[in-house]
Amino acid sequence: MAPALTSTQQNTTRPHPLPLPKSTSKLAQTHIWQTRPETLSYEDRLKLSYERSKSIVQHYRLSPEDVLHLNERYWRFHSDPILMMDGSVATLLTIHYNLCLGTLARYLPNRPDLQPIAEKLVSFEWNGQYCLTELGHGLDVINMETRATLLQDGSFELHTPTEAAAKFMPPTAPSGYPCVSIVHARLFVNGEDRGPKVFLVKLHDGENMEPGIVAKALAPRGAARPVKHCLTYFNHVRLPASALLSGLEKSQDLREEFFSNISRVITGTISMGVLGVSSMRIASYVAAKYSLRRHVIDASTRKSRSIMSFSTQYTPILSVIAQSLVLRVFSDYCYNLFVNTDDLTMKHFIAAIMKTTTQRATHAAIIELSDRCGAQGLAEVNQMSVLHADMRGAAIAEGDILVISIRFAIDLLRKRIAAPAYHQPDSLLARHERSLISSLRQSLANAATHRDGSVDTSVLPLCQALIEAIGARMAFDAASGILPEDIVNLFVASNIRKDSAWYALNEGLDGPTQVKMETEAAKKLLPRIDTLLEMLDVQPYVVAPIVSDEKWNHYVGTLDNYGVSSKL
Repeated sequence: MAPALTSTQQNTTRPHPLPLPKSTSKLAQTHIWQTRPETLSYEDRLKLSYERSKSIVQHYRLSPEDVLHLNERYWRFHSDPILMMDGSVATLLTIHYNLCLGTLARYLPNRPDLQPIAEKLVSFEWNGQYCLTELGHGLDVINMETRATLLQDGSFELHTPTEAAAKFMPPTAPSGYPCVSIVHARLFVNGEDRGPKVFLVKLHDGENMEPGIVAKALAPRGAARPVKHCLTYFNHVRLPASALLSGLEKSQDLREEFFSNISRVITGTISMGVLGVSSMRIASYVAAKYSLRRHVIDASTRKSRSIMSFSTQYTPILSVIAQSLVLRVFSDYCYNLFVNTDDLTMKHFIAAIMKTTTQRATHAAIIELSDRCGAQGLAEVNQMSVLHADMRGAAIAEGDILVISIRFAIDLLRKRIAAPAYHQPDSLLARHERSLISSLRQSLANAATHRDGSVDTSVLPLCQALIEAIGARMAFDAASGILPEDIVNLFVASNIRKDSAWYALNEGLDGPTQVKMETEAAKKLLPRIDTLLEMLDVQPYVVAPIVSDEKWNHYVGTLDNYGVSSKL
């Protein structure tokens, strides 16, 4: 298993009201988690995901305080690979816990009337949603159009004035569970726009929408686990005075107030990042076990050999295993930086680094692993293709990785923020990071302003690469001394090829040398493949039948037959 958080790494400022939960490995073996979703109808798949969600809620028993303070109980929940057995569960519970309950928990100390609602969310008696983004206002959602007008009796009227103002994506349609949602809307008092405010709104009773509220189910996302994403409209909906969570008064700094109101999105950014690590762990395990199981006849010796014995197979697989192990340590490292930092901008920067680094690595890794499993890698039942599709959504949710990379890279280049401290400033990855910063700062200095047209072509295209470079260096720093050196060495070698030209020009590592570095580092680890697979710690969460003859034979036995079958 990967190392747990050390006593110096753990956030000790928040006490745990309950013992840390046990592993979900037994839960993953129960019927609702072993059921194959791809055999079910769309509606039955949705129902299964809600049942699975409730099983996790009952296992972790997170409190509002756990979620509000992002303590270790919450981090263990979001780092749990069981979420990636069903990406729709990860989506539902991230919204339910982080965005809905996490926002509500901020107001509980001064609003005891909210406690019964919080208790229903904690038990999953009610499902929580979060309506922020609008169809016509994605990343510029501060310019939202949804209106909440204060009426003379102190109540509010919530209204969607245009099609562009429809709340976009949250699965707000009836699901069998009553639903409340955090809704962000512009507050108008006597005609004065007081900026975006936070409201709590009952959407439906599990079967029927509340009067004036309409949810239109969108088409499913391609290849991903289904979540009934919706467009949500409010047609002059009356809300009680108690629905307003934030203050009535107009802030002197609307922008600052808005980002404070949506601060749970920042927590979601780092949470989305760790989902990528779980996905890589599962995908690399599946690809490795399949490659060890699958044999071919060697043309020269006429003997059977595992396809894992070919460098073109073991190098990418072992590289992803090394990345998974290093990034798991890195994610815990970023978590500790995050919870022990009070500055909201720095929290967001750390979350952006973590999410961008892990999600970009995840996207590339799962495609490569899936390709190395041939046609088997395309099947949903073998997990890799659906993991990739689920992670495409995660990379966009709670901050598109390109956009947040641009924001923080520009701030870094303008010296408005600083990258987290170097532990090994002379390492290859540290030198690469500093060189990128230096060259991009020079490009920025040559422009009239940071919004100059030349920045659009010379700096913006490299912002994401810069954030990834910082993340790779931080991951190396975090894992060095914790993981075996040869695992960390393979992580470094696999990162060099992301900017092959720079290492060739600046470190004297030409293309063939870089390939040899990675292949030899992987070959050195190959004899320890079984130990590495144990370190991934995901075997209970793997349902792909291609990992063993036993699982494959059982899977084939469940397939529909056409024609007369006989034993071969």
